Amino acid sequence: MSEFMYEREVAPCGVAVEMIYGADEKSAKVWKLFAMQIFSEADGDYRSIVHLDNGAPMLEGIAQRISVSHTSHCMAIASLPKTPDMDLADVNPRTAMGIDLEKSDRRQVLKIKDKFLAIPEKGLLPEIEDIEKATDKDIRMHILAWTCKEALYKADFGEAKDWKSDYRIVSLPHIATSMKDATSNKYGKGIITTADGEIEMWLSSWMFEGHVVTVAFSSKIAKYKA
Repeated sequence: MSEFMYEREVAPCGVAVEMIYGADEKSAKVWKLFAMQIFSEADGDYRSIVHLDNGAPMLEGIAQRISVSHTSHCMAIASLPKTPDMDLADVNPRTAMGIDLEKSDRRQVLKIKDKFLAIPEKGLLPEIEDIEKATDKDIRMHILAWTCKEALYKADFGEAKDWKSDYRIVSLPHIATSMKDATSNKYGKGIITTADGEIEMWLSSWMFEGHVVTVAFSSKIAKYKA
C-alpha cells in the first residue's frame, strides 16, 4: 500500500477512534512522523499532542482525554469528549480509557507471557507446550491478552507498577471483525487497582488491517454519541 489512509468512527462503547495506516514503503520512523501530521491536521483544525509528566498524551490546550498506540505502519488514537469538569491528570472513572493495537501474528508475545499474565489469566488462554507449534489462533489470543493489559495500563496513565496484580483481566473480549461489530455482548472485563481503590473496566476488541485493536474503558466514561 503506497498511500496513507485515514478513518474516524465512534465505537459502540462511545469512544472515538481515528486510524491512520498504509504507506508500507516508508520507514517506521518517517511513517510515524507523517501519520502524526495527518492526525494533527484532521477535521481542518490543527491538534498538537503534548504529554503530562507521567508521559500520558494530551491534546494541547484542550480538556480532552486521548490515548495513542502505533505499530510500524498503523496508528490508532482514541478520544473522549471534552471534559472540562475533570482533572485529566488524575485517574478516575470518567476519564479512564486506553487503546492498544498489535499485529495479530507477532509470535514474540508467547516468549514473554509469563511476565505480564497472572496464573488465573493464563487459564483464559489456550495452553501452549511448544511455541514453535503454536497456531495462528493461539498467537492471536495471546496478542489479545497483551493488548488488554496495555490498554488498561494506558487508561491508568501507566501509574501502577505490577502488570500481574494492578491490571487484571477478568474475562477476555471476543475479537470482532470490525469496530462496529464490537458490541456489548462481545466485551470483556478488566480491573485497574489504583491508590484510591479499584476501577472496573470494559474491554472491547476488533480486527483492523491485520492488527488486534483493544480499547479499555470505564462504564462511567464521558461518551461520544454515535
